[in-house]
Amino acid sequence: MKGATIRDVARRARVSHQTVSRVINGHESVTAETRDRVVRAIRELEYVPSAVARSLSSQRTHTLGMVTTDVSDHFFAEAVAGAEAEARKRGYFLIIGSIEEGSEDDERTYLRLMLERRVEGLIVAVPRLRLAEDDLLADAVARIPTVLVASDIDLAGADHVDIDNRRGGYEATAYLAAQKHRLIATITGPLDWPSARARLDGYRDALRDAGISADRGLVEPCVDWGLESGRRAAERLLASNPKLTAIFAQSDLLALGAIAALRARGMRIPEDVSVVGFDDIPVSSVFDPPLTTVRQPMREVGELAARLIGDRAASARKAKGTRHMLRAPLVIRGSVARLDGAARR
Repeated sequence: MKGATIRDVARRARVSHQTVSRVINGHESVTAETRDRVVRAIRELEYVPSAVARSLSSQRTHTLGMVTTDVSDHFFAEAVAGAEAEARKRGYFLIIGSIEEGSEDDERTYLRLMLERRVEGLIVAVPRLRLAEDDLLADAVARIPTVLVASDIDLAGADHVDIDNRRGGYEATAYLAAQKHRLIATITGPLDWPSARARLDGYRDALRDAGISADRGLVEPCVDWGLESGRRAAERLLASNPKLTAIFAQSDLLALGAIAALRARGMRIPEDVSVVGFDDIPVSSVFDPPLTTVRQPMREVGELAARLIGDRAASARKAKGTRHMLRAPLVIRGSVARLDGAARR
C-alpha cells in the first residue's frame, strides 16, 4: 500500500498507533504476539517509518556532521568519501558542510547548523581552523564526539586524525639523498598549514641525517598547493640555484607545476632534475614520467574519523581525546634518477 501511515498499520494489526510506535522503536513493553502482528502489518502495507518521527521519540538522529574545506579538492574529497562509507556502514547519514578556505563566518555557520540538526558526532576537517578558541567549537566537543582532521589544535576531549606528514617529508627527501643528490630544494605549501610545516621539518630532518647542510635558499614557500604556484616557485629556485639536481614538492600539483617550469627551460625529468611530489593524485601515475610521490591515505583518514565517532557514540562513557597518525608511504615511479644517470622505474 503506497503511502501507508502508522495509523493504517495500527488498524491492520488491531492495535493503537502508540503500540506500533513502540514496536518500531524497539520498546520491550510489547508482547511477542503483538509485535509479530505489527511487523506483519508493516510488511503487508510496505510501511516505511519516518526517520524524523523516530528521532523525536528515540532522541537519536542517526546523523553525523562533517565540516570540511572545499570538497572539490582531491585531498578532502577522499576524506569525505571514506567518512561517508564508514558512516553508512554503521547506519548513519553524513551531513557535509563545505566552507570557503579561511572563512570564519562559514565555519561558525556550519558548526551551529550541525548542532541544531542534533548530529550525534562531528568531524572537522579544516586545517586552518579559525574557531580554535571559539566557545561554539568547545561546546560541540563537550556535547558530542568530535574528531579533528589534519589539525594541530590541542582541544581537550576531541580525537585527532592525521597522516604522518613529517615522516612523509622525511622519506621523500631521504630517497633523493640516497640517489646521491645533494642540492635538494623543496617547494612547500602555505606554512600556516600544519601539514606544510611538518613536511618541511621532515625535509630538514632527512638532510641532517644524510649529512647535508640545510640551505634556506633551497626552500621556496607557496601561498597555495596549485600548479601555477609550483611553476613560479621552481622558476625562482632555478634563478637562484641553477645547479640544483632535485626538488621535493609538497603536493603533486606543485610538483607538476615545477616540472612545467623545468621543461620550459629545456630540462629533462629525471635526467637533469629529479622531482618528488606528495599526495598521489590519480594523474600522478599516468604522467610522463610517472611521478614518484608520497601517498596520502585520505580515504582511510575519513574512515577512521567516522569509526572513532561511531565507537564513542556507542559508549556511554566519556573518554579522553586520542591522536592517530597514519603512515604516508613513498611510491617510487619514474621521476627520480641517480646522479650516475640511471632513472629509477
